Amino acid sequence: MEQYDAPPLIEQSSTIHVPLNINVAEMEQAINQRLQGVIYEDNDPDDGDNLAVKVEKKDRIGFGVSGKDLQYRVPMTLWFKYKAGITYLTGTAEISMQFRTSFDIRPDWSVQTLTQLESYEWLRKPKLQVGAIQIPIGFIGDVVMKNSQKTITTAIDRMAQEQFGLRGQVELAWRRMFEPVLISPEYNTWLTIQPKSISMTPLGMSAEAITATIMVESQPRIKIGAAPASMPPTPLPPLRFAEATHRDFIVYLQAEVPYEEAERLAREQLNGETFSSGGRSVTVENIELYGKGSTIIVNTELSGSFKGNVYLEGRPYFNAKRNTIDVSDLNFTLETQNFLYKTAGWLLKSNLKRTIQEKMDFYLDQNLNELEKELHQKLSHYPVSQSIYLKGSLDQLEIQNAWLAPEAIRVQIGLRGRIEVFVTGLN
Repeated sequence: MEQYDAPPLIEQSSTIHVPLNINVAEMEQAINQRLQGVIYEDNDPDDGDNLAVKVEKKDRIGFGVSGKDLQYRVPMTLWFKYKAGITYLTGTAEISMQFRTSFDIRPDWSVQTLTQLESYEWLRKPKLQVGAIQIPIGFIGDVVMKNSQKTITTAIDRMAQEQFGLRGQVELAWRRMFEPVLISPEYNTWLTIQPKSISMTPLGMSAEAITATIMVESQPRIKIGAAPASMPPTPLPPLRFAEATHRDFIVYLQAEVPYEEAERLAREQLNGETFSSGGRSVTVENIELYGKGSTIIVNTELSGSFKGNVYLEGRPYFNAKRNTIDVSDLNFTLETQNFLYKTAGWLLKSNLKRTIQEKMDFYLDQNLNELEKELHQKLSHYPVSQSIYLKGSLDQLEIQNAWLAPEAIRVQIGLRGRIEVFVTGLN
């Protein structure tokens, strides 16, 4: 009797990696472009401090890394005017201020930075010009430090957060992972990532870059045929820190041979074939295929010395080398064997069973070997959108799964590889 088991469920999870790489040199260049010319200016010596001052960036700001923080030196030139009674005294100075910026990522994936003044060094101490005499004025340094520090730290924090626009980019990448991606128009092949959860490694700091890896747990699938429906994206989950995982992933490729096609192929090979034994012979008139649990039934209609139907059963499996679904361990069903022992035992001695076994191979419509090569090539750099692209590789696994569905013989092939999602602005 025709019967089908529930399809096998494979809940294998894979990890998609989103590399995060902020180049320190590029951040240094961006901050140098942002902090140009006058950093702080107070033109009113009558506002209570008797001092007018202008602070201007002197040289390029140099970056460094200290532990988990960014450290940088800001050299500045000062021009000032001091109100001394009824007269005004002018002067200049040069100073270098050392800042440190620490990074923190909030649960909502937004970046918080805190920039603080760490130390300063007078490159040329402030002097007031009184005739031919120069008098040091220490409080000038205090005024400059107080006002310039706020301006510089605010600018650096704003720039760092802009450069580290984490939440917007991660949210965009998360939403895109719910959309099917056409990775092979020729074979009409779609990749669905199906993200389930997301986490991130702690930030790593080096002289070259600020780095981390965002890890998306997913159940990727490759589908051949019509475009799969887009999954409605779930909200971006809160940030969760985790250690880096292995970078391998498995995607499952589903292919199928409809019974109608399998029967056509079998009939081409077997209809009209004659089998003889002991002076008697039979001819195959028709082949019908259907499922019984995990086995495929081959209903063979015969004419000749024996007129009627015999039933054979075997297990379908995927032959990767030949790109076929073959049938192994084909044998007469128990009922057929018992019947033939009593009525036509000579058929059991003929080469009918062996020939049918040899002919039971069904070529898949798609050449999976060629498809694998194309996917490997496409995934070396595949743009998903203007700011997101996939980069990865695929290698076929030995594991495979074939089963019987009401409409077709289906095969599920695991492909192991690596996929990374690159997001402009994060790397």
